[in-house]
Amino acid sequence: MSQDLVSDDTILEEVKKAIAHTTGIDEETIEPDSSLVDDLGVLSLDFLDVNFRLEQVFGIKMARNFVLEHAEEMFGEGVAINEESEVTETGVEVLKLRLNEAAADLEPGIPVDELPALVTPKTLAGAVRDVLNCLPEKSPAGADWRAEDGTRIVCAQTNEPAALPSGDDVVQNWLNRVQEEKGLFSS
Repeated sequence: MSQDLVSDDTILEEVKKAIAHTTGIDEETIEPDSSLVDDLGVLSLDFLDVNFRLEQVFGIKMARNFVLEHAEEMFGEGVAINEESEVTETGVEVLKLRLNEAAADLEPGIPVDELPALVTPKTLAGAVRDVLNCLPEKSPAGADWRAEDGTRIVCAQTNEPAALPSGDDVVQNWLNRVQEEKGLFSS
């Protein structure tokens, strides 16, 4: 279900706040399409802190593994990343489907180590939105949902937080849908 309790603007603003808090960069200078690595100088440990902050704000669990790692685990080694740690043709297709314009210029053979540069505030906001959009229509109590503090979805009757899948579960479910619809991982 696509939820409308937490707006895309709110999600993006919270992502920018998390990045600013972690890096010390002025929030106003963070653009939605800025590369966290290339433009904002975010380091690998900073990614963990940004994700942790987003988990706290939204009451969710962000993905721990990148989409290509999940593809490798689910459909076999070498399907998305070759022996030289480069993205395969299938891996590029997956990234273009998942990251849209952030991966538009990717070509097979790009080193996996260069992929973190594709992460932007917009792609992080998309990851948060994907988890929030897994909200069931009604709470276990049969009540509607509400956004506590504008970011955490809770049952309007009991105030219990929504039980949402982890970001890793969301990515795996997405990969299964891609396989069903496009057959990208068929041998």
